[in-house]
Amino acid sequence: MKRILVSLLVLSLIFTASCMLPTAGQQTIENELVIISSHSKGILDSFKAAFEKYTNDVLKTPVTLRYSYYSSEDCYKLAKEWAGKPKADIWWGGGVTLFQTAAKENLLLKYKCKDWGKIPTSLFGLPARDADGSWTGYAVSGFGLAINLDYLKKYNLPEPKTWMDLLNPAYRGHIVMCTPTRSSSTHQMVEIILQGMGTDAGWAYLRKMAVNVGLFTGRSGDVINDINKGEHGIGLVVDYYGFESYAAGYPVKLVYPSDYSYANPDSVAILSGATHPNASRLFIDYLISEEGQKLGMGIEQRGVKDPSPRLPVRTDLALPSYLPDLTKMKMIAFNDTLSNARWRDVNTVYEETIEKKHAELKEAWSAIESAQKSITGAENQMKSMENEGYDTSKAKAELTKAKDLITGALKTFDAGDYGATKSSAAKASDTAKASTGLAEKPPPYSTYAMIVVVVLVLVVAVYYYSKKKRAK
Repeated sequence: MKRILVSLLVLSLIFTASCMLPTAGQQTIENELVIISSHSKGILDSFKAAFEKYTNDVLKTPVTLRYSYYSSEDCYKLAKEWAGKPKADIWWGGGVTLFQTAAKENLLLKYKCKDWGKIPTSLFGLPARDADGSWTGYAVSGFGLAINLDYLKKYNLPEPKTWMDLLNPAYRGHIVMCTPTRSSSTHQMVEIILQGMGTDAGWAYLRKMAVNVGLFTGRSGDVINDINKGEHGIGLVVDYYGFESYAAGYPVKLVYPSDYSYANPDSVAILSGATHPNASRLFIDYLISEEGQKLGMGIEQRGVKDPSPRLPVRTDLALPSYLPDLTKMKMIAFNDTLSNARWRDVNTVYEETIEKKHAELKEAWSAIESAQKSITGAENQMKSMENEGYDTSKAKAELTKAKDLITGALKTFDAGDYGATKSSAAKASDTAKASTGLAEKPPPYSTYAMIVVVVLVLVVAVYYYSKKKRAK
């Protein structure tokens, strides 16, 4: 009996030990995780703290998370440069298009997280996860205008409601934005405009709107910092920047333009060849878990609160009252295939014809405005001259030529040919100013009448004088 008990005890110990050893389906979690991200420090610090507490308290396997900030474009460039031998494990943050490109180039490690089935296959016409697991959305980003209410009040500026409102000359110099080359969120906003308005009309709008831009920032995060400080009044941002500023007590409001809106899954992926693949998988699991999604929404988890609340990618979770329901917004029919195909072309056109030529662009528009004032001035002067009886038919014909030159100047401006714009506008201005000189003075009928009267008086006087003389 004693031998049997000893044997059972030994077998039990062997079984317990075997259960503690990793099996084919179990992997040892590394104690370090390195992330490159385009997110703000507030988001990164909150997830670092919560994830480290989770691995230590729940899994009893402490993992230290380290991160470095890069723009989303630079994250992609690093992934491409590293080409399977990355100096980081996870790329976190950026629009779908960049991740799709990276997946095609085999820069990402395929992994479907534990709650994969709770992620929608698509949102607002865009894929919310890669079919093969190369990347997944973890949050949803809308795009809009962060406005500093105190700034608008100081300069007596109206609150913009639409993209078209930003063309108001009153906003000249009061707008701040990044560029699509340096920010995937800015690129997405440019693409929303191009698809909402149509390509040609969209580019024309972007050039006109750039006239009112006072500053292009080095990265998208600098835009909200500028708005928070009150250095400009209106900034083009991804929505959670506005939510964060409001939550932090800044006089900042986020406005979704009512004419053209859209939302995009913000994505995350493990880099191919990651040094810490198991810790990476664990982090992706955490992001998509209920706890991770709630943390992202700004709901406190493990004593940690994300200062940048944002919308979750999962649709099975209730939204807190301070987050908008994007499903109720008017969205454009976004063409993801088109966006992917022209990603670099859009960046190049914006950089070469708007950002790098910003000063020339503004000079060209000033020339148009100056010519338009000359035309208006000539029109007003001709009205006054007509009241005085002037013949303005030749002057009006010349003024029509000036208006035709302005029409041509607007077309070349919309196409990005600012040299031709300035030339046509200058000619229009000169033509308008010279046109009034062609107005013809009316004949001096009153003078003629006086002469006639004087002549008649003289004739009558001579007649009576002659008659009187003959009578004598």
